[in-house]
Amino acid sequence: MKRQVALDTETTGKSDDGTPGEHRIIEVGCVEIIDRKVTGRTLQLYVNPERPVDQEAFKVHGISNEFLKDKPKFEEVAHELIDFIRGSELLIHNAKFDVGFMDQEWLRMGLNEKTSDMAHVVDTVSLAMKLCPGHQVNLDNLCKLYDVDRSSRTLHGALLDAQILAEVYLAMTGGQASLNFSEEKVVFNEKWVRPEGIKIPVMPLSEECHVVHMEKMLSLAQSHMIRKGDEGQPSIAGSDWSDEFDMELLVKGEDEKKGDFKKRLSEQKKMMLEKIFTPQQREVLAEAKKKDNEAQEAWLDRVLGRKK
Repeated sequence: MKRQVALDTETTGKSDDGTPGEHRIIEVGCVEIIDRKVTGRTLQLYVNPERPVDQEAFKVHGISNEFLKDKPKFEEVAHELIDFIRGSELLIHNAKFDVGFMDQEWLRMGLNEKTSDMAHVVDTVSLAMKLCPGHQVNLDNLCKLYDVDRSSRTLHGALLDAQILAEVYLAMTGGQASLNFSEEKVVFNEKWVRPEGIKIPVMPLSEECHVVHMEKMLSLAQSHMIRKGDEGQPSIAGSDWSDEFDMELLVKGEDEKKGDFKKRLSEQKKMMLEKIFTPQQREVLAEAKKKDNEAQEAWLDRVLGRKK
């Protein structure tokens, strides 16, 4: 079995020389491929970068400081990313950029590993330059070359770009007879053609995964305004795909302390969970969070050499 992961990141910006500098990761998106089939298993993490997002970067991905302020810090969710990519062949478009940011985050955590120690990194830009000589090799142009649907790509997003990269990679490499990354030339037989009517298989979803996903969607919905309130009325936050998440959009008061605002958000979330989830689902969610916290502590003990 060959396991590959298409990965992309979004960041607060980059320094003038293209390196991370003082900038941080704000989103990571991963898509799993096993034996050249997209499994439907993905990972999407939003993180609080503890610094402002540059205006130029915001124009690219549309992820605001307001949206990120209540998200976990990178070190709090890093174990999820490491567990997802470890041992895989990691497909990254312009790998130097994303790997540079991830390696900087590992260093900040005191982790004595680099991304290349966790996975075998393949730069799909270098691969595309070999397979598509004379063509621009950015994702948008590769989508045109290989007839990959990019209609939803109005803004960059890490998970969306990782999904597009997965399909572009499979399209680029689908007709190969042999491929050796150490060779200068790549031999292939014919251009890959996506079979008509093909659908990504829907993977079975456990109750635990369902409630954890719904809880994360609720957290995202709290800061997503869907309707602006009339004069004197609050705006409404929620989800674009279900009105069951509709709630008042909470806004931090000018003199309100950050802790007090977080408390209001937490109380609103608790109320919405009681509205959306059954008592049994809330029990499943509590147990999932307990297991997740225990796993995180065990992971930190392992990678940081902590002793209880």
